[in-house]
Amino acid sequence: MIANARRLDGKQQSTIRAMTERCVAVGGINLGQGLSRTPPPASLLDTGAAHFKTADHSYSLAQGDPALRKAIARKLTAYNGIDIDPDDGIVATIGASGAYNAVLLAYLNPGDGILLPEPFYGYHRAAAELYGVMPEPIGLTAPEFRLTKQALEASASERTRAIVLCTPNNPSGRRLTADEITAVAQFAEERDLLVITDEIYEYIYYTPGRHLSPAAFTPLTHRTITISGLSKTYSIPGWRIGYAAGPGHLIQPVRTAADILSVCAPTPLQQLAVDALELPEAFYTGMRDQYRTQRDRVASAFRSAGLEPNHPEGAYYLLIDCSSLRVQDGFEAAEAILTTAGVATIPGEAFHHNKPPYTYVRACFAVSQEDISRTEKQLATADFSTLMGTGATI
Repeated sequence: MIANARRLDGKQQSTIRAMTERCVAVGGINLGQGLSRTPPPASLLDTGAAHFKTADHSYSLAQGDPALRKAIARKLTAYNGIDIDPDDGIVATIGASGAYNAVLLAYLNPGDGILLPEPFYGYHRAAAELYGVMPEPIGLTAPEFRLTKQALEASASERTRAIVLCTPNNPSGRRLTADEITAVAQFAEERDLLVITDEIYEYIYYTPGRHLSPAAFTPLTHRTITISGLSKTYSIPGWRIGYAAGPGHLIQPVRTAADILSVCAPTPLQQLAVDALELPEAFYTGMRDQYRTQRDRVASAFRSAGLEPNHPEGAYYLLIDCSSLRVQDGFEAAEAILTTAGVATIPGEAFHHNKPPYTYVRACFAVSQEDISRTEKQLATADFSTLMGTGATI
């Protein structure tokens, strides 16, 4: 029998994808995986239909199509407040996850530690572990999930080499404040850490104030690699267009790693992505308004069923407090919601290194209007009474 590589020992399909398959099997409504089921901008689809007739269908440069890199640089300056050289400071990747994998390969060795504020996006942990990097969770307390220098110091070790920041956060929806970023800057400077930011939800927020990119804070500019992409903002996750950006000296190794991993991102879609990045401000305002409405509708549906959601500041997920259910953990809670209401969610365990301190599931509200209406109806008629206890944490 041919054995798998040891790096896969103990690894299995992500909880998120597993729940998607379970949802399909029972014909449920998938509020689990962040599939971005809201329609992409119509103008982008119209442009794409014409674009493919004349598009470049060969490989792009390893660092990405020049027009896309210039468009990303313009966007980083205007929106994020970060000045990046498009020639040596940007590399286009197979989604934001491709950028993250390239950064891990470029900078972290087996046995190195990486700080992950918890709850975290599960792939941030899984990819690190695949390369032999040791996740070092920073347990943050609900509902504030506030990141402090004290929490950083308590979670770091002698092996710590990097920290991942996700803002707005998946799954909590928290947006990092200037004080929190300043605390990270002080700690990273003291420990000489690489700062990796995942800002894939940068345009999706509901509270006042512009998006804050950690790399725009001067103490972090020289040690931060900013990761983002087009999947979430434009509802095109299947296009797999992401990027890593930073000072040239940081990006050069990432470019090498990305080239080895996947050669390049899809050339025709890189070129089409330029049009997405040039959409007017009205698009972003309308997109946020739509998601805010969807957030409130789905939250109200869960609340009416006796389950308490949080109130996220950004991204498009709800944390549903299931402490009122007589269940042992998030897996049982997710199964109870699926079998009772026909609605798929993700167990909170997917976003923690160890058992979460409270019982919750994550629900995505970036779904079609039809699925939102079905969710409202099915939760309204679901009977959780036999499972109800007491308690609330989030």
